[in-house]
Amino acid sequence: MMRRQQEFRVVGAPHPALVVGAPLVEACSVASLQLGGPSLVSLGITSAIRGEGRSSIATAMAAVQQRDYRRHVLLLEMDFDRPSLATRLQTEMTPGLADVVRGDASIDDALQLLPDGTMMIAAGSAAGAGPRLTLNFKSSALLAELTRRFEVVIADLPPLLECSFGVLAAALFERTLLVVRAGATPISVVQEATARLTPEPAVLLNGASSRLPAWLRRLTQA
Repeated sequence: MMRRQQEFRVVGAPHPALVVGAPLVEACSVASLQLGGPSLVSLGITSAIRGEGRSSIATAMAAVQQRDYRRHVLLLEMDFDRPSLATRLQTEMTPGLADVVRGDASIDDALQLLPDGTMMIAAGSAAGAGPRLTLNFKSSALLAELTRRFEVVIADLPPLLECSFGVLAAALFERTLLVVRAGATPISVVQEATARLTPEPAVLLNGASSRLPAWLRRLTQA
């Protein structure tokens, strides 16, 4: 059972929907329903490379779960190499997940309350130890504890092809969503990224204005 919200740090962040924009939230509402909607337990948001809009999609997906289904949502940042959520949402960077994994802080110490009722844990102070932190997170009971305390965990993960621990992080979650920027990312790069994950991830085309290739359309409907 979660402790009362007023016992957590309340941050002066803007509403997540204002950060990412209403059109993106609405697009993610449809994607969230296809991924399981109110039955979704954990979702890792990743990309092949940086600059695909992965953090924006993760923020929007968390906002959708809270808005559409009134669920207790945790937005979890796991991009230890280049975290951006604390800056984007105007929250505190530490203590965060890295500090919890090392045992320097508790989960409650790291939790921050966003204006829409979503809870967030920032990446924290990784100090270049992303691979080791991810391995330790995997071997610990932390994810099980987070999924026990929250109805759904939405994770902002590192990119698969530009980070040594991206695949390991993605494998921790029930569902994986690969964000692809429309008209910018070569198909060969997307194919290489999807080949690294088992099962293949669902794919969200960010900023799409043209029809998906057949093979990519099949992935988005998985």
